[in-house]
Amino acid sequence: MLPTARPLFKVSALLPQRTLAPASQRFLSCTTQRWNEDNQQQQQPPADQQGQETSEEEQAEPIKLSRRRRRFHEWVKDGSGARFVRPSQGTTNYLSSSPFPNNPLFQPRPPLSDQRRQEIYDTYASDPQEWSIRKLATKYNISMRRVEAILKLKEAEKELEMKGVALQSKFSKGMEKLMGADQTVQILQEPLVDLFPKVKKPTFKLVEEHETFTEKDAAKELNRQPMHQLEEKVIAMEEAKFAKSRIVSEATTSTANNSSKQKRFVIVDTSR
Repeated sequence: MLPTARPLFKVSALLPQRTLAPASQRFLSCTTQRWNEDNQQQQQPPADQQGQETSEEEQAEPIKLSRRRRRFHEWVKDGSGARFVRPSQGTTNYLSSSPFPNNPLFQPRPPLSDQRRQEIYDTYASDPQEWSIRKLATKYNISMRRVEAILKLKEAEKELEMKGVALQSKFSKGMEKLMGADQTVQILQEPLVDLFPKVKKPTFKLVEEHETFTEKDAAKELNRQPMHQLEEKVIAMEEAKFAKSRIVSEATTSTANNSSKQKRFVIVDTSR
């Protein structure tokens, strides 16, 4: 055992002596932060490899646009859609007369500018007893509901300003240009009160399962005429209109033919 222990002792004596760090440093070196830093250093690729990867990403193919997207870009750039790129000053820039081309019946009234709304609010605040909502609506040719909404919104703006909230005034001015606020071409006129059509309440009638309930019975319950009678009346009215227009057209053609007939004259020499 002794001969074998001597060389091991000699080899261990030749090794450099390691100095142990204090306990606090050894503890800090084993934290998760140090562990993550060491792992990042090991996983970080060299600079040359990073340059190659970035160059490969730059040389990647561009994203392919769909057919509709390409046609849209062509229409906006070179076609008739170039005038829709920038907004028109003071007026709307819709594709047609309404904002929704597929719904031409929807024609919204242009909004009031912030300056006009502030004027309405100042007029009301000067003397609320004299300037009632109806009087303001009559003066500015707008509905009473719009006047009420303007006063409520201005009150909310005053409360926000008192709390120190900054209002988006620039954004509102930009939207006014896009939506054609206070257009001078057409005068804004609204009825004071919106009149809605009278709609009756739904009528319910209990019917036995074996009992027959026809359209005549339904018309009798609703105090209306049956559908087939209404259709017959409409057809008769259309036929009468067509017959009347035909008679009028025939009369006009006959008078035109009579007036178009030319009179013939005969010249006789009476000197002989």
